[in-house]
Amino acid sequence: MSVNPTHINTQSGNILIYILGAIVLIGLLTIMVKGSSTPGSGIDREALEIRVAEVQAYGNELERAVSYVLRNGYSETDIRFAHPNHSSAYGDITDDPARQIFAREGGGATWRDNESDIQTQDEDWLFNGRNRVIGIGTTEASISSSELVSVLPYVTKDFCLLVNDKNNITNTSNNPPQDDNNVLFTPIFSGTFTFAASIGDAPTDYLHQKNEGCFEGETNPPAGTYHYYRVLLAR
Repeated sequence: MSVNPTHINTQSGNILIYILGAIVLIGLLTIMVKGSSTPGSGIDREALEIRVAEVQAYGNELERAVSYVLRNGYSETDIRFAHPNHSSAYGDITDDPARQIFAREGGGATWRDNESDIQTQDEDWLFNGRNRVIGIGTTEASISSSELVSVLPYVTKDFCLLVNDKNNITNTSNNPPQDDNNVLFTPIFSGTFTFAASIGDAPTDYLHQKNEGCFEGETNPPAGTYHYYRVLLAR
């Protein structure tokens, strides 16, 4: 039986196309998997704009939730941030739900897990009452001046820069302001205000009077890490 050489060449060409196509698909899948598993990677400018807008909107939601709890007749030390997905250190959401930020009977805020595509470490939102922002609330460095603050820690530098652009905070030489104090994020807020440090960047003062912004750590948190903050209640 004779074999048509043209037919053989056609089959060989088709097989080569299939192999090349498979290699391209494997490459694309590798990029997609790497982008989805590496914290802070694989997000373009348009997506970053959306994520910044979402985080800012969430900050507004949390601030409103605090005002709702206060409107329920509770004091600032009664406010709680318990949720089944949150650290147990924040308490139990069934403990007087009307004072709970994430309870429907209280602040009614939506719980959001960590933001893996804009963070370099897998960390949940933090809430504390041990730092103040200079120029907001009372001016003295004491317990009475500590703000109630929400923090999204370990965000990407690109996210940090864009947040500051949105808040008219100067990023010098394409770097966020570097905090000049130890802004300790723990212990978390469970009704007690203390004073640890001011969120500030002396001598430039770019963060002063800013109830929302992003900064680079210096010692604690360390340099080279970036952190978003939002004042929920100025004191």
